[in-house]
Amino acid sequence: MILESVSKEPKGQESVAGRVKGLFNRRSKAQALALSFGLALSLGSNGVRADINTVPLVAPLYHGGDLLQKQLFKGLELSVTTGRDLAIFSVAGMSLDAYILTLPLDAPTKARVIARLSDPFYSIPLGHFLYLFYDRYSRAENRDQFRDYLLSQYSKEQIAPWQHSLFSLEEQVKDNTEPTAEANDRREGMTLNRQLLAMLVTVYDRLFNNDDWALGKKLPEHYRYLGDSPEDLALIADIQPLIITEIGKYVGSLPEGDMRSALELIIEDGKAENAAKVNNKAQAITVTLIDFVRLNVLKAYRQYALPAQRAKAFSAWMQASLKEDPKGLSDFLASWSQRPRAVQITVDGLSQGLMQALVAPNSGPYLKEVLARDAALLQLSPASAMGRPQHTPKQDFLRQLVKDGATDQYYLPFFKALYRRSENGIATGGISSTPTISVRNLPIIKTGAAVSGQGGTGIPNFHFVDRTRDRAYYFFGNDALQLENLAESRGMRTMFDRLNYLKTLNCNAQYDWNAQTSFDALVNLGQGEAIRDFGEQRCLNELSLRAEAEKGLQHRVAAVREQLEAYDKMGAWRLFSRMSLRAKLNEQLNELALLSEQAMPDYLLIYNPWPDHFAHFKGPFSDEIIAPTGELNRLDYWLGRLDKVYRDAGIYPQTLWGMAGDHGLAPVYHTLNPNWCCKMRSSNAGSSSR
Repeated sequence: MILESVSKEPKGQESVAGRVKGLFNRRSKAQALALSFGLALSLGSNGVRADINTVPLVAPLYHGGDLLQKQLFKGLELSVTTGRDLAIFSVAGMSLDAYILTLPLDAPTKARVIARLSDPFYSIPLGHFLYLFYDRYSRAENRDQFRDYLLSQYSKEQIAPWQHSLFSLEEQVKDNTEPTAEANDRREGMTLNRQLLAMLVTVYDRLFNNDDWALGKKLPEHYRYLGDSPEDLALIADIQPLIITEIGKYVGSLPEGDMRSALELIIEDGKAENAAKVNNKAQAITVTLIDFVRLNVLKAYRQYALPAQRAKAFSAWMQASLKEDPKGLSDFLASWSQRPRAVQITVDGLSQGLMQALVAPNSGPYLKEVLARDAALLQLSPASAMGRPQHTPKQDFLRQLVKDGATDQYYLPFFKALYRRSENGIATGGISSTPTISVRNLPIIKTGAAVSGQGGTGIPNFHFVDRTRDRAYYFFGNDALQLENLAESRGMRTMFDRLNYLKTLNCNAQYDWNAQTSFDALVNLGQGEAIRDFGEQRCLNELSLRAEAEKGLQHRVAAVREQLEAYDKMGAWRLFSRMSLRAKLNEQLNELALLSEQAMPDYLLIYNPWPDHFAHFKGPFSDEIIAPTGELNRLDYWLGRLDKVYRDAGIYPQTLWGMAGDHGLAPVYHTLNPNWCCKMRSSNAGSSSR
C-alpha cells in the first residue's frame, strides 16, 4: 500500500513514483514496497543510474546520497571509548554503581559487579545496556493515550455501547500496570521491573567476566549467535542452572496467567533431577537469554557510538569542503536539507478489504457478507468439531454498520483521508500464493527479500523445527532471536543493512541490527499488552523530539549557508577576517553535524502487531477490533499522530510513505479434530471388509 510519492517531477520526465509503479507491476507488492524505499533514499539501483543525471530535481539528491554512501561514512569503524563514557554515563538519573545497588541482586553477585565496574570495558557496555532497557523505555507516561483521546471526543454516553474486554469506561489502575482479572484477558507479557533487570545483570556478569567475552577495542559488524560448537555447548551447560534460578526469582513478580505458567514449566524442566532427561525448554530459554543479552549489549553500544562517530565524520568532511570549495559546500547543504525521507509501516493483520469496507460501509457487500456468513456458520455442527473458541465475539458495531452504514468523524479519520487522497496508490488485492502467517510474511514486507534462495529469509510457512539440532524455534521468544540468525545465514539484507550510511530509526520491528536507533520488538510485545500504547508512545516521543531538532537544524543550515556565501565573496586580501569567519564556520559546522544526528531520520520503520495480536483471541470483526474503541481505530489515532509529526517537522513534502499488512484474518467457529476424517475412513474400510 503506497500512500504518498516523494515529490512531483517536471513534465516530460518519468517520475520516481512512476518507476516505483513499474516495479510493482513486475514484483510482489511486499518486495516492491521495500525496494521503493531504497530507490527513493539512495537512487542508486542499476535501473535508474544510467539516466539519473538528466532528471533536474533528482540529480542533486542523487549526488548527495552518493556522497554520503561513498565518501562520508564508507568504512566507518565503531570503536569502544572509555574516558568520555565514564564522565557522562548514568542510569535512571544516578551513577552506574548507585543504580546497581538498587537492584535485587544476591549479595555475592552485587559485590562482584560493583568491584568490576572499575574496568571500563566491563562497565561501559553494561551501562549502555541498562540505559537501553531503563532510560529509553521510561520516557513516557504509561497512560492509555488513545483512551484519553476518545474521552475528549465522545461523551461517556456515546461511547458506553462500545465497551468490551479491552476497553472500559471504569477508571483503570494507575499506569495500567496491574489490570483486573477481566482486563488481563490475553494481556500478559514480560514486566520491565527491577527483578528482570537484576536477572539481565546477573547473566551479563557471568558472560562478560573474562577477556574472551570482553568487548574489545572494536565493535563487531555482525553478532555471532550460539551454535553447536563444543565451546558454545559448554557455555550453555554452564549458564543454564544460573538462568533457571534467575527465572525462578522473576516468576514471582509476574501475575497469574499463561506467561507465568509457561515459565514455571521451564523451571521444572531445568531442575537438577531432570538433567538426564531431554530438556529442550530449559535449553531453549538458556540459548535465548544468552543471545538476547549478548546481542543487546553489542546493539546498545553500537547505537550509542554510531551517531557520535557519524557526526565526527560529517563535521570533518564539511570543514575540509569549506577550505576547498565553500560554494560547493553551500550547494550540498541546500540539497542535503531537502533530501528524500521514507516512512515504512508494517501492520500485522491489516486487511485492505476490511479497511475499505469500514471507511465506506455502503461501498460494497463486504460487511453484509461477513455478517451473513457469521450467522450461517454459527448454525453448523461439523462432525469433527471438538469445541468452540472460549471467547464469543461481541459484534454489535458490525451489526450497526450493516444496518446504518454510517460512521462519525472520529472513526478512522486517517484512513478516510488516505482513501480519499491516495486511492490510486492502494493495492486492492492480496498477493500471497499460500496461506501464511506473520513469522514468514513480516520479514518479506520489511526487507523486500524473497523466502527461498540466496538472499532470502529462509523462513517457511508456519512454525518449524530445526531437526538437525532437535530444537523448536517457534517457542516463547526463542524463535524471535533464532529467526534473525536463520535469515542472516541465508544472506537476507534488511533496509537498515542497505541504508546503513543513512540515519535510521526502528520502532518495534525485528531485524534491526544496523538500525541507528531502535525500540525492541520483544520489549514492545511483552509490555504492550498490559501497558497499552507502550511502544507507540515511545516512538512518537522520540520523533517529537527529533521534529523539534529538525526545525532547529533547518534554521542552522540556512544561517550557515548565508555565512558561506559571505565567506566565498570575501576578498583574499582580507586574510584575518577570512580566518576569523572560517574558524566560526568550522565551529558551526561541527554543531550542525551533531544536531543532524538528533533530527528526523532518513528512514523510519514502524511495526504495529496489535490488530492481529488481539484478533486471534477476540475475532477479526469483533468490537475489540473494529469498534471506535477497537484496535483499528487505535491504529488510526497513532498514524494520525505520526503524520502530524512529519508535517510539523517541515519534511512532509519530500517523504515517501508506505504501509502494508502481512495477511488478513478469518473468524473461527469450531475447533476441529484433523484426524477425524482418517479415523472415519479406517472405520468404514474395516466395516466393508468384514
